[in-house]
Amino acid sequence: MTQSEDISTTEHAGSNRTLRGRWIAVGVTVLTVAALVLTPPYVNMNRYRRRITTTMSQSLGRPVHLDNVTLHLLPVPGLTLSNLVVSEDPSFGYEPVIRANTVEATIRASSLWRRQVEFSRIHFIDPSVNLVRNAQGRWNLEDVLMQASHVQTAPTAQRKAGPAPRFPYIEATGARVNVKLGNEKMPFSLSEAQFALWLPSPQLWRVRLRGRPTRTDSNVSQTGEINLEGSLQRAQKMANVPLDMHGTWNDAPLGETSRLLGGNDAGWRGTAFVEIRVAGELSNAAVTTHLQFNDLRRADFVPAQPLDITVDCSATADVARATLTNAGCALPIGDTKPIMLSAPSVDLENPRRSQAKMTFRGVPLVWTIEWAKLFAPSIPPSLEPPGDVSGEVDWNTVAASWQGSLSAKLPKPNPDASGATNLAPADATQFVLAVNSSPVPAGAAPAPIARLSPVELHPGPGSALTLAGQADANGYGLQLTGTGTDAQVLALANSLPPLNEGVAAALTSDAKAATPRVALTCSRLWGGAQTCTPLPQAAVPKPLRARHRR
Repeated sequence: MTQSEDISTTEHAGSNRTLRGRWIAVGVTVLTVAALVLTPPYVNMNRYRRRITTTMSQSLGRPVHLDNVTLHLLPVPGLTLSNLVVSEDPSFGYEPVIRANTVEATIRASSLWRRQVEFSRIHFIDPSVNLVRNAQGRWNLEDVLMQASHVQTAPTAQRKAGPAPRFPYIEATGARVNVKLGNEKMPFSLSEAQFALWLPSPQLWRVRLRGRPTRTDSNVSQTGEINLEGSLQRAQKMANVPLDMHGTWNDAPLGETSRLLGGNDAGWRGTAFVEIRVAGELSNAAVTTHLQFNDLRRADFVPAQPLDITVDCSATADVARATLTNAGCALPIGDTKPIMLSAPSVDLENPRRSQAKMTFRGVPLVWTIEWAKLFAPSIPPSLEPPGDVSGEVDWNTVAASWQGSLSAKLPKPNPDASGATNLAPADATQFVLAVNSSPVPAGAAPAPIARLSPVELHPGPGSALTLAGQADANGYGLQLTGTGTDAQVLALANSLPPLNEGVAAALTSDAKAATPRVALTCSRLWGGAQTCTPLPQAAVPKPLRARHRR
């Protein structure tokens, strides 16, 4: 055999060995994949079901039940738990805390070599979660949280195993979160929720929640999205658990939001954005909120210019007891905050029984007219009167009523083409509105909730008009009496909305009289149109003070 033939034979043998090695590798790979695919169905994992449920029960402090456990090795080793149920403490009721038809638990492969089972990820698919607050003011998840805080675990992202097991990344998709107070199941719930919980450091949990608020007793849709993200720390007592949470409620249409919160459409349109921050211990946390209403208007009509409103609030919260102390809100207008709401204590379960005070300090009258334009389309868009509004309104918890007074002060106007040289003998006109609301027995007529004290006005030379009125739950009524020409009455009505609507059709004064008499009554049902009619002569009140007449 020549040297060249010997080299060729050697190269051919080496090529055969390489090809044979490749086929062996392919065969081993195929057999391994086949084993991973075909072996799990023949492995009876139900023999470990009791061990799994016992471990989960000890971690949660609640009995855990499941129907079936199956093993899968691809794409990563894991278990599929079927019909998982976490039972409730009987002191909170008998509905399960958590119910999920399917739970996927991914195993840390390295833990198998240490003859331990660590889960890197636990995924609840379409679970139902019940949050319950019992008559003693305790939440059902308090014990679960405290139980977890007493178990020593390593951070979720820790690469190497240590003496303490690593906390798994727990998540849920397609979840429904229900709320129950005592034995009453609230109509509010969170649907299509996504939840995540993990341990970035030994003493700190991170939590993330996203979902759409719904109401189970009505067909509410398009209520925006709630997002919550923050952290919780370990503590010996639930009240001392430090937390730092930030939440938002985005793109909430006011019509659907009012149906969600109150059960019916309140008749407002626009969108709301809510932002909340809670920081501190659960029993003494600082709460700040920011509310923004865009394109605010009534549903009855589209005004020329909707309003954008911002409200900033702060309070100290006991999260577990659902109470607020030293609560206060401010409504900014320009660079000032002339509208303030304060409440020393608020029970979030029954906020209507809380004492509160609303204070108005120099609120621009033009801003209040912008509010009035949302209710009355007849107000001239160009009407921007000077002046301001001040006053206080108190909410009385004992009598379940509110009372107070507001006063609007208009400065003395300059003469104009209509001949209206001033509205009052003094340099300013002051309107005083007394408000008072008390419970009305069933079947009784609505009681007045606001009274406009009689105020004397002078829209031109020789005029002396008195304006008074009142409002109740159904609507309001105004009375205009005194002396003045039709032109003076119309000039006054055009400058004082909502008096202007319907006044012209009701004027019956005698233009030939030296001092034409005016006696009108105007009324409006809330949401309806204003109508004005002549007031019977017997019902015409006497002038306030004769010396003011001109």
